[in-house]
Amino acid sequence: MKRIALCGLFCLALAVPSRAATVCTEMSGQLNEFILPQGSAPSDPFGRILGNVKGSLEGAVTAFLTSFVPSPSGDVKVTNNHAFATLEGNQIFTRGDAFWRFIKDGFYQVDMTLNIVGGTGKYSTATGSIHLLGVGNNIAPGQGQFVDEYRGQVCYQQ
Repeated sequence: MKRIALCGLFCLALAVPSRAATVCTEMSGQLNEFILPQGSAPSDPFGRILGNVKGSLEGAVTAFLTSFVPSPSGDVKVTNNHAFATLEGNQIFTRGDAFWRFIKDGFYQVDMTLNIVGGTGKYSTATGSIHLLGVGNNIAPGQGQFVDEYRGQVCYQQ
């Protein structure tokens, strides 16, 4: 009887799924983003951004603004959604907000925080945040470029 009970407990232990380990890694690199012409993304009222990513998230990025609030000083507050596609074939999705400090017409200093809200592949359970600092050059509807450096942490189930 003891053997049957022990065998039953052993089988039950094997049947219970084990918890996946959470892995957190630091990331850093650079983004080079271009604002696409207005007609290329008619469903994005504030435009669409497309660019390449160097560093830990090596691959491509696309983004769109969900709000754009200019101030009398020329500074701008924005909210946005980004999607990163790594060369490994994984994706990270973020929601963020940024403050663009006016430098001169068309030029801004950018300070942005992106909150990771999931992804695909190894990042399907991803959480964390990415902080970007950079410059917006020749920014206007349907044109311009953002050059940013990023640092952050991504956590996911392994």
